[in-house]
Amino acid sequence: MSEPREYFVKFGWRTNPFTLIILPDLMVGYAEQSTSLLSHIYNFHKFALVTGHTGSGKTTLLQWLNYQIKAFKKFKSCYIPKAPKTNEELLKIILKFFRPNFLDRIRFRNLSLFDVSDYLKHKIGSKHLVLLLDESHESSIEVLEWLRTIIDSIPNVTIVMAGLPKFERILETKLPTLFMRITTKVYLDSLNRDETEDLIRRRIERSGGEGIKPFTVEAIDEIFRITGGFPREIIKTCDKLVMEAAAKNLTTITPQFVKEVISPAEVEEEKIEVILTPKQKRILKILNENPRSIPSVIVEKLGIKYEKRGNAVRAVNNILKRLMREGLVNRQKVGNAYAYSLTGKGKTLFTEA
Repeated sequence: MSEPREYFVKFGWRTNPFTLIILPDLMVGYAEQSTSLLSHIYNFHKFALVTGHTGSGKTTLLQWLNYQIKAFKKFKSCYIPKAPKTNEELLKIILKFFRPNFLDRIRFRNLSLFDVSDYLKHKIGSKHLVLLLDESHESSIEVLEWLRTIIDSIPNVTIVMAGLPKFERILETKLPTLFMRITTKVYLDSLNRDETEDLIRRRIERSGGEGIKPFTVEAIDEIFRITGGFPREIIKTCDKLVMEAAAKNLTTITPQFVKEVISPAEVEEEKIEVILTPKQKRILKILNENPRSIPSVIVEKLGIKYEKRGNAVRAVNNILKRLMREGLVNRQKVGNAYAYSLTGKGKTLFTEA
């Protein structure tokens, strides 16, 4: 039996590559989403929304944005890891990032949310402020309404809110005034197979290792299959595999070893909250068997007759939109149409234990 530290030395690792910590500079995937958000910020748009299931990389993306923004002198960014739930918490966060000096305490005596806009204008000056608000789904409607009011009244402020997929529905139904102001929306699905390998390689090389050793290519195939490509689950799974391999003094992690150590049930952090209709289930099954299908192809495979083909395509499109909101389906532009595939979360519905 080998001690983990001794085991790491065999591969030239200074530390465990798979300690569950956020490393924004090692962000993998989501190139389209990150480009879209940077464009939103650099063009001084107001509200952007990032949604994705637990472990999809929302926090990493926000911290990566925070790092990128700080490189530009005309911008000031503030990453807020936990969205405030009360007005008092919101005020405390503002004062934490923008501490009042002696003159501020005289000018803004008894500061409240009613005069925070003037206070922020004074503190920001000519810079452009970017607020990166994580776990936004945990905030209250009252706080979100205050944020909308404050940001509406300050021309040089952008806010990027990140939360679970349900957050978009909350905004749409309970806070339409804010929802209508969102000009950029990005959804974080999961990494593909190559990106999964890239994430593992980058973490290993960051720790001093070489390539993907001790994992085999086939082992990474299995890790991708089990985790569905969710970054957090990839890291947690690799950590468990490395520690088990160290205990058994194994120098190679094979797909067989992955199957022995990891059960697919272990990585299902989040249960599907919706009850799927029979038609939704059939569409998901079609996409599982036929990835990158366009709506007209899905209509043909459903075999449902409509008076007009256009009605059938519209009906399927509406179902696909609902499945996208639940994080089960994503889409990609192909020519003049959109091709749909299962997300990592959607694939878990068809994973055999």
